[in-house]
Amino acid sequence: MQTPSPRTERWRAAACVLLFAGAAQAHEIDADALPGAPGWRLGAAVAGVLPDADARWPAARLPGVLLRGSAPPDQRDGLRLEHATVDLGARLTRQLGAAVAVGWHDRDGAHVEAATLQARWPGETGELALRLGRDTVRLGAPIDGAGHFDRFSQTPLAKRAVFDDEWVDDGLALAWRAGDGDADGLRGVEAGLWRGRVFPGGEHGPLVPSLHLHAGWGHVDAHLSAARFQPDARGSAASTVVSSGHSHGTLDCRESLQQRVCFDGTVDVLAGSLQWEPDAGDWTVIVAALLRRERGQLYSASGDAAVHSRIAGGWADLVWRPLARWSLAGRLERLVPENRLNGVGTALLGGEAGVLESAASERATLAASYEAAPGLVLALETGRQWLPGEQVTHVALRLVWSRPQLLEGRW
Repeated sequence: MQTPSPRTERWRAAACVLLFAGAAQAHEIDADALPGAPGWRLGAAVAGVLPDADARWPAARLPGVLLRGSAPPDQRDGLRLEHATVDLGARLTRQLGAAVAVGWHDRDGAHVEAATLQARWPGETGELALRLGRDTVRLGAPIDGAGHFDRFSQTPLAKRAVFDDEWVDDGLALAWRAGDGDADGLRGVEAGLWRGRVFPGGEHGPLVPSLHLHAGWGHVDAHLSAARFQPDARGSAASTVVSSGHSHGTLDCRESLQQRVCFDGTVDVLAGSLQWEPDAGDWTVIVAALLRRERGQLYSASGDAAVHSRIAGGWADLVWRPLARWSLAGRLERLVPENRLNGVGTALLGGEAGVLESAASERATLAASYEAAPGLVLALETGRQWLPGEQVTHVALRLVWSRPQLLEGRW
């Protein structure tokens, strides 16, 4: 009888635990959640975490993945602010409104996460909606919700690898939503056009088109999204540079090549997800995947090479709500990068970019949460991440407070 490999045993154990675990998902501040009638609404949310880990947490880099170089800070030194937001929405008329959201990440300064003008036109077959300004680009609820104020403390590996966290951009989006959101078939379509100045785009290049399709059958929702970036002189910090902090921008290689790895070419992004939740709401099952494919030129002060990169990853969530205020959740993740460099000085260039070791990364996370009061969730989380040559185990106590309608009024 063949003895299972350690990796097989690891995934079997994680899968068995996943069958019995699952946490309540805190509601993320949504910039288009405007008042239904003319008036204003002020909302706020805060997520704090007290973690403990046996190595750096979160990991500074993902082996084989070219990011912009803004590594997350090590969060093991006491109570940390995961994320906080304050948002203000105003509906001027039945059709026209505006929203702004300001966010903070741990010890970083404040930044604008959303600032949009929004219009809607109800019709017989559904509603047409337009957003103009800065916003999080929609990829479908399961992927959009896997991040700030999520049921888990860390952004999924695939989302961090593809977008370096979130895709927050300036542009416009035109969306159609079916009148009956629970009807079988097509439930929504959204087309967007974005500046593309954030990663995986760059400071220079054409506008970025995006398309998002939402379909559903009964209690199953399916989302499919696609976007194409064409960055020019997009810069990422060399792997030898230690940097931290949160930023939605990218380095500009037209200014300098020092301590930077640069990319010119085409970036295609695909995203898909499925979510099933029955009427009773006791269970939720989510499967999501992201793909980033890059083709073009990779260069630095030490070399130049043609690059073909493919980063694929995904996760599966299982959530169980045994009691009214209690939730158990589990998440399994896997990320697989593939990189091919052809040119002069590829070994040195690949080392600077951190893409020489194209090995898979995996993570399993479990969480239990309790809704102590409306909008206030306490959660206990544990997980393990497997990187090439390294394992990181963590335990974290989290508190998430969310009040989308903290204050409101009418005109």
